[in-house]
Amino acid sequence: MSLMSKFFGNTKKPEGFLGKIMVNGMNGNSHGALAEWGFGYIDIDKNDTALDCGCGGGANVKRLLSKCDKAYGIDYSEVSVAKSKEVNAEAINNCRSEIHHGDVCKLPFGNDSFNIVTAFETVYFWQDIEKAFAEVFRVLRSGGTFAITNESTGTDETAVKFSKIIDGMNLYTGEDLKALLENAGFSDIQIHIHNSKPWLNVTAKKA
Repeated sequence: MSLMSKFFGNTKKPEGFLGKIMVNGMNGNSHGALAEWGFGYIDIDKNDTALDCGCGGGANVKRLLSKCDKAYGIDYSEVSVAKSKEVNAEAINNCRSEIHHGDVCKLPFGNDSFNIVTAFETVYFWQDIEKAFAEVFRVLRSGGTFAITNESTGTDETAVKFSKIIDGMNLYTGEDLKALLENAGFSDIQIHIHNSKPWLNVTAKKA
């Protein structure tokens, strides 16, 4: 495997030294702009409890904590979990946040636990996306929102290029995600595409 393939492969599951570099990059300005754009389509109340799936370096958990009472994160990368705990240490100490090492296909939370579930730049790598969406539906409260934000519409040239480099990366269009979300039981599914970038946001409700 080339160094380039190994480095970009860390977007799937950051590990070791290269993973630490990748996680720090995920918390940087480029992903920050994408996150702020995605958050624009999510109504968050200050009393809500939120979960960020595939939380990476914890930047979006921190953004959620600026908008609501409690925000949790989960990631299957130990490097990501460590960084996310570091970034959100104060909130964790104040019992406003928890960061879990685990799998989105088997979320370690009870039914109806969250008002908001987010997934930023991560569903590409969910090995069983149908099972993962079913798990999100289970832990989401009635009336809650699941929001997916991707830096790719699923067909743009750059993403297609990287999907050939990164093992296990699967691209999804808005319509692909809508069909999967409907199969999981979600309704009121809205697809949003950035007016000048190949960014995709999909929101769905649990009735």
